Amino acid sequence: MQLNIYVPKEKGYVLKNLENIAKLTNKQKNELVLEALEKYLPELPLELGKFKMGEARLPDRGEIYEGRLKI
Repeated sequence: MQLNIYVPKEKGYVLKNLENIAKLTNKQKNELVLEALEKYLPELPLELGKFKMGEARLPDRGEIYEGRLKI
């Protein structure tokens, strides 16, 4: 599988850092990027609604006014 990433000019330092680290560690750039993604992605929430309270049910009219009007 292949992934292409656009890096804007103002973020060019990221690519330069990647090249420097690749030379220092004698690793391929794609290997470093994969390592970084593996470390970063598991830290993200895997599911939205972590504090989900269950399904919501709206009360019907009788439940809303029950006990309010006593004649």
